[in-house]
Amino acid sequence: MSAFLFLGALLSALTGCALLALSQARHWQAVTGSLSVARPGPRRSGYVLVATSLLLTVLLDGAGFAALFWPLLSGAAVLATAAVLAISPGLLRPLARLWEARPPGRR
Repeated sequence: MSAFLFLGALLSALTGCALLALSQARHWQAVTGSLSVARPGPRRSGYVLVATSLLLTVLLDGAGFAALFWPLLSGAAVLATAAVLAISPGLLRPLARLWEARPPGRR
């Protein structure tokens, strides 16, 4: 069970940091090539996923150790996101496609 909680915390921190990065126009353009900025959805979802990673680390090891572990996990997620954006931003394209602005009337 603890391996699943750790994996869930790691994945939600990574995805949350990637969504927070995609909510910025510079990174959105680097990933999608589009000048149109995504809706505010990626930022909100990024915050929710980062908070979820905090909750999962508290469930994993309790509040005392989570206060030490979660900042390290979040820092690693930020560094991984920065590395992906610097080396190969196209890796985040599938995540960006979930948030692309669609013309009205098309779903």
